[in-house]
Amino acid sequence: MDSREFAKSLAKQVADFCTNLDAKLPAYSFIPLTTDAMRIKVMQSRLFNEIRAGEIFGGWLKSTPELDVKKTLANATHEEYEHATFLEDALRAQGATPHEYQALPAQMAMFNAFEGLTDTVERIAAFPMAGEGVADYLIAKSLKAGTVPSWVTAPYQRIHEDEEEHGNYPFEILVKYATTGEKQKRAARAVAMSLVLRRAYFDNLDRWVFEDKMY
Repeated sequence: MDSREFAKSLAKQVADFCTNLDAKLPAYSFIPLTTDAMRIKVMQSRLFNEIRAGEIFGGWLKSTPELDVKKTLANATHEEYEHATFLEDALRAQGATPHEYQALPAQMAMFNAFEGLTDTVERIAAFPMAGEGVADYLIAKSLKAGTVPSWVTAPYQRIHEDEEEHGNYPFEILVKYATTGEKQKRAARAVAMSLVLRRAYFDNLDRWVFEDKMY
């Protein structure tokens, strides 16, 4: 398949996943939450994501042969820690301890799977395209909802603006490098894996926030 058409097919798969979330938005989106105690739990979980994402992007640098992708990952690593600072400040302003949080089992599994990917197109498809694509979709939903408190939306407005500024860099990387049947199979499998694990994380987070169950 032409690499641009292939990248479009992956983007549609991610978009369809996002649309299916609309029927019952997860706690991750902040929209179903009714108390600040719940919102603090979700923000602590999402703060962990920012830190872990920075570790993964940084860990991929040495083994990424494509210089343009390497530069993009370096910028993304720095940005994840800037975003973490926004969330840390918001949590402290609420009297919460930002890193007083134990990662959920499904959350650990998701990030460990990302960390274990070795091919550039797999990495970009699984995490920046699928993982961060879903995350930013739900950020946009929370910003437009009108029911999420400003102490939550303020840091996420800044994060969303950063994401919009970058454009769709995962798409363009896949157009450039997912040019063979084998590369496309790897990327497609990585997107599918990412979405399955993202769904499991959302379900795990819902159980913890609404039922106080870690498993």
